[in-house]
Amino acid sequence: MQNTYLAKRARLENYFNEVSSDAWDKLTSNEPVSFVRQLVREGREKMQVAIMEKLPQDLKGTRILDAGCGTGVLSRMLDERGAEVVGVDISDKLIEVAKNRSKSHRNIEYFSGDMKERSFGNFDYIIAMDSLIHYSAEDVISSIADFSKRANNSVLFTVIPSTFALRTKLRLGKYFPKSERSPEVVPIGWRQLHQLEALGIKESLSKIKRIKSFFYVSEAWELANG
Repeated sequence: MQNTYLAKRARLENYFNEVSSDAWDKLTSNEPVSFVRQLVREGREKMQVAIMEKLPQDLKGTRILDAGCGTGVLSRMLDERGAEVVGVDISDKLIEVAKNRSKSHRNIEYFSGDMKERSFGNFDYIIAMDSLIHYSAEDVISSIADFSKRANNSVLFTVIPSTFALRTKLRLGKYFPKSERSPEVVPIGWRQLHQLEALGIKESLSKIKRIKSFFYVSEAWELANG
């Protein structure tokens, strides 16, 4: 399982560094983008709000891992509530963008590398927004289980929900120009998430919200202690 995770991570690192870093830079800015990317942008913004609404308004004294932080949008939102944030992404180019955009945010540390690197230590919250969606269901479950061991309060993460409509859209997406495509995503269903119970995870798993914006469909979940 670890081998499949590492192989996919290597492909994603190449994609986000060599193919799409400029596109993600633009997507997460205020610059005009194509119709498809605008829908993705709007969907991501709604998901960021949904995740932030699940967290306390005052995050002073908390340490949070933004796993797969990209250009640091969520990291900056967490910092503005007073959290100490560690943002990690496999793309060193996106990390450079994040650092440049976060110069006025003093409580964020950015690192390029594996979001699952244990040397970063433990956190009060671990957030993995849209950073696990390209991995297999087995790797997603394993990653969430690993995160749960290092999160004092909860792990907040997103998956691509497995629905007939979404599977159809994913097939249609293959006909769009390559410039509009992102790496293949892997839909995950409720039964697959229940595999966490088989791993002996005692935390409470609950759905936060599903965001649907045609070309952006994502479902947020929380695995909370107690």
